[in-house]
Amino acid sequence: MFGKNLIMKKILSNFNKIFLIFLYLQPFLDVTSGVLLHFGYSVTISSIVRLTFMFFCCIYLFFYVKDKKVNIYLLLLGLYFVMYTITILITKGTPALTYELKNLLTTYYFVVLLLTLIKAYKSKKLDFKNLYIIYTIYLLLVFIPNVLGIGFDSYWHSKEGSVGWFLSANVVGSILSILLPLLIINIKKINISLIILTIINLYVIFGIGTKVPVLSFIIIVITNIIYYMISLVKKQQYKKLSIIILPIIIIITLSISIFPKTSFYKNIVIHINYLEEKDNGNISTQHIVDHFIFSQRLTFEEKTRKAYNKSSFLEKVFGIGYIENYSTDEVRLKTVEIDYFDVFYRHGIIGFILFFTPVIYVIYKIIKDIKNINYRNLNIILSIVLILLLALFQGHIFVTPANSIYVSLILALTYNKKINI
Repeated sequence: MFGKNLIMKKILSNFNKIFLIFLYLQPFLDVTSGVLLHFGYSVTISSIVRLTFMFFCCIYLFFYVKDKKVNIYLLLLGLYFVMYTITILITKGTPALTYELKNLLTTYYFVVLLLTLIKAYKSKKLDFKNLYIIYTIYLLLVFIPNVLGIGFDSYWHSKEGSVGWFLSANVVGSILSILLPLLIINIKKINISLIILTIINLYVIFGIGTKVPVLSFIIIVITNIIYYMISLVKKQQYKKLSIIILPIIIIITLSISIFPKTSFYKNIVIHINYLEEKDNGNISTQHIVDHFIFSQRLTFEEKTRKAYNKSSFLEKVFGIGYIENYSTDEVRLKTVEIDYFDVFYRHGIIGFILFFTPVIYVIYKIIKDIKNINYRNLNIILSIVLILLLALFQGHIFVTPANSIYVSLILALTYNKKINI
């Protein structure tokens, strides 16, 4: 017994090393899921590995960290899980339980990992070269298959784009978007490897076909250019300012000429043609907002809101779950894909409060600790702003483990001030 406890303590004390291995596994887990599901196999190794790690995190928090506030939160979360399960059993019965519990664990994966990483990186730092390597792996696992013509389509029909060997273009696009500002901080000098990686990055984000990585990239680049130019003006370095203006003009000109040939642009045209046909040549403002900005997520939200409003008091408090209108002809499994609404409707008032309390607290502390806007802080803020925006306009940022792993890491490192490069 003593030997087993000693082994467990040794494992828990090396959590940071174990997490780093787990982090490097992420792109390969996503590729494995993409390949298996592409060929019709529904069992995903990634879910098993990630859920196992989630339970490992709980053990780490309870038995190694032993933080009173964290333990109280985990006990409240456990109590909520019990009430959620009881609610499902009362309203839907045992046939729905497996599906509902799987989605429950998937959603709350983020908060468990966030608390774990805050404690794990309280005194230690993460070498950002690791994130640089992981980012490059994601790029190559999209770039190589796409160049060879063996990548999977980003969409099932109609639109264009290829996502390499991954399953979801949105997941890969989100990961690239929220990590990029942090990696920009790490750039010390421009060399041939950086230029090649930048070209591959542009090829990937414009080739995937989704709007998120493209718009995020534009926001990141423009924000950094404006900041750099303002800094030069303040320092009265007008000669250096005039030198960088020409390359910027060349890049903008090339981007405008290449843009119409990208999958991203072609998908915009396809979408406009679809809406014109649907609205008899006169596209309504409602369709522009719902289709272009939210990709029909407002329509999904309206349907789920109706299901929530019709639900019992118990469901309003603890959530309606992931199967709407259960045992009726109007049964739906489609989520809103806006994280704030999904957590609220699926997990009710109590679940929503428990989920977002740590997030609000961490972000509040991060903002409070930022004393001045320098190059480093600007890009950290950019990364966090993109996280919050993508959770609204695309979803699956907080509630999907493939994305939320990186979100929790970014927030935890920033909270602990371990993001210095």
